[in-house]
Amino acid sequence: MACKSKRKKQTDKTSDTPETPDSSVADEDEIETVKALLEEKKGEVSELKEQLLRQKAEFDNFRKRSKREMDDFRKYALENIILDLLEVCDNFERALTSFRDAEDVKSVINGVEMIFKQLISILEKEGLKKIECEGKEFDPHLHEALHHVKSDQYPDNTIVEICRPGYEFNSKVIRPAMVTVCQNPSDQDQDQDNSKD
Repeated sequence: MACKSKRKKQTDKTSDTPETPDSSVADEDEIETVKALLEEKKGEVSELKEQLLRQKAEFDNFRKRSKREMDDFRKYALENIILDLLEVCDNFERALTSFRDAEDVKSVINGVEMIFKQLISILEKEGLKKIECEGKEFDPHLHEALHHVKSDQYPDNTIVEICRPGYEFNSKVIRPAMVTVCQNPSDQDQDQDNSKD
């Protein structure tokens, strides 16, 4: 019975508040406003999703196009230098043909020197630079010491002979020069005397 009386009280409470026609219209207007706002937001979300998908597709296309361009660049980047080097090969071929019949060794040497200069010129045009090092101080970033010789003729740590030239390509060392470095005993003795002081 207690349960029935509680229900009756709850029913009575709701029936106590009279429903005016204005409040039901206001509630319906508010519901319609919320529904309209919801539809508007759904439209905005849908539009943003479409924009996102378009941008994603554009980015994918850009990435694919960039990759294709890079592949093409790699394929054809060396085309100009290859064409220049083909001229050097042609000159070597002509030189070999003429060297077989040549009796003058000096003309053979001159021909090879001309072809060598042509090859170096092509490589320098592309950014290759020979590392100058004879008579310079040893630099481990540019040089690789193969031998050390003791001599009083040069200052200590001076390069006295180039065993293999080194090269930089666009200011980056691509092959260090292999060199012979002087160790001057008199300079080393002075350094030891200075360290004792």
